[in-house]
Amino acid sequence: MKKKLTNMFVFLIILSLIFTLSGCSASNSSNSNKEPSSSQSQNQATNYPTKPIQVYVGYAAGGATDIATRMMAPYLEKQLGQPIVVINKPGSGAEIAYVATAKANSDGYTLGVINSPTVLAIPLSRKAQYKLSDFAIIGNLAFDENVIIIKPNGKYKDLEDLVQKAKENPDTITMGVAGLYADDHLAGLALQQAAGVKFRYPVFQGGAQLSAAVMGGQIDAALCNGADVMSIVQEGKLVVAATMGNEENPNLPGAPTLKSKGYDIVMGSYRALVVPANTPPEILDKLRAALKKAAEDPDYIAKNEKTKQPILYLSPEDFSKVLKTDEEKLGKLWKTLGLPSKK
Repeated sequence: MKKKLTNMFVFLIILSLIFTLSGCSASNSSNSNKEPSSSQSQNQATNYPTKPIQVYVGYAAGGATDIATRMMAPYLEKQLGQPIVVINKPGSGAEIAYVATAKANSDGYTLGVINSPTVLAIPLSRKAQYKLSDFAIIGNLAFDENVIIIKPNGKYKDLEDLVQKAKENPDTITMGVAGLYADDHLAGLALQQAAGVKFRYPVFQGGAQLSAAVMGGQIDAALCNGADVMSIVQEGKLVVAATMGNEENPNLPGAPTLKSKGYDIVMGSYRALVVPANTPPEILDKLRAALKKAAEDPDYIAKNEKTKQPILYLSPEDFSKVLKTDEEKLGKLWKTLGLPSKK
């Protein structure tokens, strides 16, 4: 009888310990799942950054947006004291990268590059998985005008020849682009309306692929950005049939503007760094200050001038004005060209 009582007493003690430990574990688990307190968030913002920062780019490596981002990366590292890791997420005309940026943690460790007018055109043409309000602007990196490239000693001598052949053979000449309703595609649509022709638009993942396709004879011509092809043109492997700036590009001497050929078309791509919209103000301010200082670094400016990169720093306020202007221009273009709309 005494032995039974002893065994029962031991069993009750063990059972009590099990319940106590289970309660502690549940309490710890509950605490671990809680959001950081306001004091913890403040400390994170004050100490930011404490680890590498990633930047999403919506085009393949080697393209103009990728190059502009990688040219800036070491100077941003210098200001922030942490590595900047560029991650290419090409596809869907850059929408994949835009969505990934918009949905990233708002802790300042995921940045993205948005391109205007592309970031505005995607929601106009289809039901996009992001909104412009999903982003907070850090600052603009560059403005890069569009160009039309052809193969030297190929089927087309110049812009006039390309347009004439397009008139004689409607909907047969291929004009490669980096995304439907991106700046290059919109420029092509504007040209075909102004010239009374129709092109076909195979889509590639960036300027490097477009250049290779033209050189390899896979497509007749391509619309891309000047920085995509600067070095290849200088090597004589491609010819710029036309540029789409207001004036002749000094880095592409001899290349005519569309305006000089009678087409009132100006088109290009802005490239800006952004973070998710609800990023803490303290972190956003640090990033903005770091980018401004990096953009003013004499070594950064000299390296971009040497490689003929079209850098253009714009503050968040100035880039917001660009977005507003581009939005108005796109609305008119959509109506004029009768482009498909999600509505």
